[in-house]
Formats: sequence, C-alpha cells, structure tokens
Amino acid sequence: MKEIKDMTHEEVRNYLAKRAKEREVLYQKGATEEEKREAELDAYGDRLMGYCLGDAYYEELPKDHLHNLSYKERLAKAEELNGCKFKDAKPCKDAFAPRDDFSGSSYPSQCDGRIVSVPRSPGLWSLRLHGLVLGPIIGICLLVVSMTDDSLPVWHSWLGLFLLTLFPLIMYKIGNAIRIVDAIEFNRHTGLVRTPYTLFRKPFYIPIEDLEFVVGPEIKNMRGSASMQTGYLSCRKYPEHYWFGNRIGIAGGGDTHDWSQMNRFMDITQPIDEYYHSAMEYTFKKNRNAHGNGPFPEVMKKYFDADDCQINRMEVW
Repeated sequence: MKEIKDMTHEEVRNYLAKRAKEREVLYQKGATEEEKREAELDAYGDRLMGYCLGDAYYEELPKDHLHNLSYKERLAKAEELNGCKFKDAKPCKDAFAPRDDFSGSSYPSQCDGRIVSVPRSPGLWSLRLHGLVLGPIIGICLLVVSMTDDSLPVWHSWLGLFLLTLFPLIMYKIGNAIRIVDAIEFNRHTGLVRTPYTLFRKPFYIPIEDLEFVVGPEIKNMRGSASMQTGYLSCRKYPEHYWFGNRIGIAGGGDTHDWSQMNRFMDITQPIDEYYHSAMEYTFKKNRNAHGNGPFPEVMKKYFDADDCQINRMEVW
C-alpha cells in the first residue's frame, strides 16, 4: 500500500472513507472502551487530514481583532480601565519561574481562543467542591438515621433526599455561574490580564509583562498517592487606589509549563499553540466562552468546523 505522502488527493479521500467504514464496523461489533478511545483519536486525525486537502485550510484569515499596542500603550490602557495610575510593588523574595519552559505537560485551563480563564485559589470554586462532596454524604447520613429512628420528623428524610439529589446539581449550576468571580483572565485580543474578585478588592487590569509566576512546594497526602502543586502570581506593580495583596493564588497550583503556555498565548506574533486546541474545541462544542457565562466568541468561530466542532485551520489566531 502507498504511503499517504505518495497518494493523490483522491486516493487520500478514498483512504479516509475506508477508515471511517472500518470504525463503523468496529462500533457495530461492540468495541471496548479502549478501542473506542483509539478510534476517536484516529477519527480526529483523519478529519484533520481531510481539512488539509482543502484550500481553506491554508487560507489566511484577517487578524484585525487582535490588538496592535505596545507595552506602554497597553499599560496606559490598563490605567484607563482601572481609573488610576500604577505604582511599584515591594520586591518579591521568591524566585520567579521562566516564561519559556515548555518541558512539561498538563491539562490546559479553559480557553476559547480569545481568553484563557484560570480560577484563583482559595476561591468560591473550593466552596462548591466542598458542597458537592459533603452534601450527598450528609444526605445519606440523614436518610439512614431517619429510616432507623422513627422519632425524627419527616422533614429529615426530605432534607436528606434533597442533599443527595438536587443539591449537587444546584451547586454545579451555581459554580458555573460564578466562575467569572474567581477567574484570572488572560485576554489575547486586548493583551491585558484581569485579576479576580477578592473579599476586599475588585478586579484590575495589568499587562502580562508585569506579572510573574512563583512555583511553590508540592503538597502530598499522607499516603503519597496524590499530590497538588502550589503556586501564585506576583505583581511587579499594582493600581495605587486599590487594596493589594502580595500574591494571587492559582487553583491547582499550576507549573512553569502552564505559565509559559499562558505567555505564548498572549504573544500575538504567533498562532495559538496546539496546547489549547482541545480546550477551544470543547468550549466551541458547548457554545460557551472560557468563563462559561456567555456564548462562544463570534470572532473565533471562523476557525472551526461547524459539524465536527474541530479546528479546521493550519493557524489559529
């Protein structure tokens, strides 16, 4: 059989159609979960190959939605949005992580091609997590106690049933609705980062050049079977009329690889890296933005296949 590189376009199309029929037969026979995952990866690659056969894949789209501002211009824009000038923060004693360390691999944050949304820590998301875990446990306990003790009023049973069924769904919906409150927003189209809400401070805007990332210690549980990386953002300067804390925690800690990818994402001189492609395709399929509080950005839809919900361009801007 010819190698793909030696095939004509028509032969490649026939080859892809044959592979699609083979996957259909596999599904009909009752494929295992592992076989299904492999088939999905194959299908993803075949769709990408199919896009490459068309001229549209190499068509250069306008990039006028991207900013063309220098650092000083973006700093002035941030001051305008904040309503005050910046002043220098006290020097951070911790070592800063590099901005170009792509040696690691991890799951990317929520991304829609326009913004990357990273939740802060500690934040409201942690309250939602505790509610999702503790609510059903308390509900089960109430149901068990109410079934074994007839002296308890009936509302105990109803409360237990509520905590076991509807409460997790309500907490999940509320968590998605308030994600914007906890979100650290890296906006590629404006070149600015927006900090999250805190108890004493509203969000402010700052160029990514004035943010640094500090990797903290890795926290392991007592048995050593799981761990969580810690880390935080440190500001080189901050708005003079804002109350300022010396660090902005990141949920899940993050690492130097994630930080480097965020910096690459904010660099408009190069396309969005494949690191964020799966996250972008997920938000496009759900028709939600990275914060989950609105529709997918209209300006980014031209880079996706409407049917496959997959990026169908060589370069995504």
